[in-house]
Amino acid sequence: MEQIIESYLKYLKIDKEAPSVNYLQRLIQQHLSRIPYETFSKFHYYQEKSSFVPSLEVFVENLLEKGWGGTCYTLNINFSRLLTELGFVCSLVRVNPGHLATMVTLDERQFYVDVGYGSPIMKPVELVAKRRHVLHGFGEEIIFIQKTKDRFEIDRRSNGRSFVKKEIEWTPLTEDDIKKDIEQSYIDDDQNTTMRRITAVRFNGHECYFLRDGSIKVMTYRNIREIQMRDMNKWRQTVQEVYQIDEHSLDESIQFLEKRGVILFKK
Repeated sequence: MEQIIESYLKYLKIDKEAPSVNYLQRLIQQHLSRIPYETFSKFHYYQEKSSFVPSLEVFVENLLEKGWGGTCYTLNINFSRLLTELGFVCSLVRVNPGHLATMVTLDERQFYVDVGYGSPIMKPVELVAKRRHVLHGFGEEIIFIQKTKDRFEIDRRSNGRSFVKKEIEWTPLTEDDIKKDIEQSYIDDDQNTTMRRITAVRFNGHECYFLRDGSIKVMTYRNIREIQMRDMNKWRQTVQEVYQIDEHSLDESIQFLEKRGVILFKK
């Protein structure tokens, strides 16, 4: 296990330290910068049928060999496993609908941590410290509002408009508690949009790259531009360049969607 943790930290370009809020924040920032939110691996894990969420060993192996990150369950569960090995006290928390985050307890303070939302939540948020928290980044505003003692709304906004709202259940859970949630996220039908489109998000310095099927939005703190990729070769080259995902994974995802009637590029 020690070797796995060492490899994970080396990939994040960060050394091992004693648990602290400052260290936690730097781990989050490096994770969001180095490891993408992406659905390429989700399609692969679904077809493999072995385990929807890879073990820490498999997660790190695929990270190093294929450039994979994952969606919220894979990213936040494995980040929680890393934090636990580093001496942090972690639990999982359900975020409805269809999301998962981490509760980190440090010096009797509880922090919301989320490296699996494709969102610039670049620091741990001490939810109960005040009723309203606001984070900003890459044209996005993330607002946390306390609704009840253990319920918080998380509202993601762009240009002043809300584009997704979820509710955090601020109750500590284990991996066993969220098995059904994970299974739900992998349901292979058209109602589950995550399984019917390619998505990837990566934060790189002052830019955020958001891939949705055949286009990439490049967001900075000042503006947004869009790259349209109308043929397979251009798409493959650009996506590999931006996300460092191996070519086989890209082709596998295209084929996965084609079998389900989602055609991204005409042949």
